Amino acid sequence: MIWVVLLLVAPVESLKPVILVPGALASKIEAKLDKSERSHFYCSKTSDWYTLWLKLESLLSPAVNCWADNFKMEFKDGVFSNTPGVETRVAGFGESRSLDYVDDGHHIVYYKDLVDSILSQPGAEEGVTVRAAPYDFRYSPPSKESQLYFDRLKKLVEDTYKTNGNKKVVLVSHSLGGLTISTFLHTVPQQWKDTFVHAWVSAAGVFGGAVKEIKVMVSHGIVNLPDFISNRLLHRDLARKIMGNYFMLPRYPIWGKDELLLQTPKSNYSLSNLDQLFLDMGVTDGPDKWATVRDASYTGDPGLKTYCFNGKDIPTSASFHYKNQADFPDQVPETIFGDGDGTVPARSLQMCHKWNSTVKVTEYSGPDTGEHDKVIQNQDFIKTVIQIISEDNMNI
Repeated sequence: MIWVVLLLVAPVESLKPVILVPGALASKIEAKLDKSERSHFYCSKTSDWYTLWLKLESLLSPAVNCWADNFKMEFKDGVFSNTPGVETRVAGFGESRSLDYVDDGHHIVYYKDLVDSILSQPGAEEGVTVRAAPYDFRYSPPSKESQLYFDRLKKLVEDTYKTNGNKKVVLVSHSLGGLTISTFLHTVPQQWKDTFVHAWVSAAGVFGGAVKEIKVMVSHGIVNLPDFISNRLLHRDLARKIMGNYFMLPRYPIWGKDELLLQTPKSNYSLSNLDQLFLDMGVTDGPDKWATVRDASYTGDPGLKTYCFNGKDIPTSASFHYKNQADFPDQVPETIFGDGDGTVPARSLQMCHKWNSTVKVTEYSGPDTGEHDKVIQNQDFIKTVIQIISEDNMNI
């Protein structure tokens, strides 16, 4: 009977707390308006706090015009910021359920399956065992806002460690969250990592950037909806104003300086002449925006136990081609595909494979289990996270 009791108690004693870090577009951003004028006659100038990202209906015409005007960023004197009269904040920091869904209407599932599984474990408590660390994905390092987020994340890790009886925290990230965590870990001392963090689980990390971001800013935007539902060129112009999109562009040396990214009949564009691409597509401040973030990420060894998960064997944007010069940049180019998870190329995902700190690499083949956004809902991935937080000595 004593042994039965011990077996039942053991998982409770060993369960480690989890902090979830999302990718781009997964955090809930709220806004409050006090604008001097309307962008359109049907848009509000003033408001109390409301959901800026994401209510799906805000992306539909004509509401999308009001949304875009409030969501866009200003770039002045080398600094990105909200536009005048728009105040923003991120909702749900430190809570358990704030990253369950991408949207307010609960149509797009995000971390819900993982959170459900964690909270079903013996001894797990909502708001204690699993906590979310959302951020305003429009910003990126080296912005003041990113540094404030790193400060909040550091404190959240320390508080979660203490609240859970000095148990080390397991960080779980997805997509852009991987690059965010990688950069964050470079800002804290090794002693801090050794004290407070047990391991990092990275899913679909966009460590070296994504070629898809070229198309996002040239012709497409971040929202993939038909023109009769939402305005593609409006989304494209908005994407050119968002700091985070520049942060996710392909990076040297993961991509060679002269490696083709986009081709037109008149020009071949690569990292070596990315500034010229910005100018040719009409973004005169693009070179300055790119220079602001180009060297702001860190993808070296994180200095703590790391589990790396990613998809593979899925056609993924490798470069883009315009057959007719007149189509550049307003029409959508032809995509030349390579390997990856459907969003991020393999070479970017696999950077974490090379770290000395990586103890396990898991790759899921094909779109059913390995697609970029499906990895964190993959039952094998969820099972492995539960094993990591439940056991002290694992052979997984």
